[in-house]
Amino acid sequence: EWLIGSPANLKSEIEKEIGGIVPFTFVPEPPARKGDFYNLNKCWNELFRHAKGELIVNIVDGLWLPSDVLSSFVAHYEANPKACITTVGNQYDETLTLVLWKDPRMRMDLGSFYQVEFTEMELCLASFPKQAVIDCKGIKEVYDQGAAMSEKCMMLQINKLGYSLWIDQSIQYKAIYHPRIAGKEEWDRHYAIACELFDKHFEEIKQGRGLYGDLGA
Repeated sequence: EWLIGSPANLKSEIEKEIGGIVPFTFVPEPPARKGDFYNLNKCWNELFRHAKGELIVNIVDGLWLPSDVLSSFVAHYEANPKACITTVGNQYDETLTLVLWKDPRMRMDLGSFYQVEFTEMELCLASFPKQAVIDCKGIKEVYDQGAAMSEKCMMLQINKLGYSLWIDQSIQYKAIYHPRIAGKEEWDRHYAIACELFDKHFEEIKQGRGLYGDLGA
């Protein structure tokens, strides 16, 4: 099944663009709350609620994907049902020929597939068991008040609950570069807010507290 989460006013545009290519379920982004910078984490949890399969493959932003990416993720899941997999990719111009940003996680000195810390877990293109999301009760929606860091926190929660974190360097996507939401200054200010939240949650999780998100809310 394909699920697409986006603001409700983009539904017709998305249906026109890809509706004839692959069947999908449109999941409207929940409304913002007072103090929110964006709705990404509420939208993630809404998508998790709709997901029916055993394995979630998360795709964020405009990406070019390898044709065998889904079979690769399924192979990882069949080999280890408690593995969460992240991948790597550079950012390009709209022609996907000129590299504008290089992924600092790209390396081969440790081989192409190995365990990593939660800090390396980017969800731009990643897979993780649906059960892991159920166990950690999804993502913490308070991170919508900041920018980024929420996926690191969820992966830390999942890791503490007994799931393993891996990077597969052989799966490489190409992302279309886009500027920061609301501009760099606003993004940086909200990133600092998210970092403060994460520091608090990191200490709680180390002590066995704060292991759960807001999926049940």
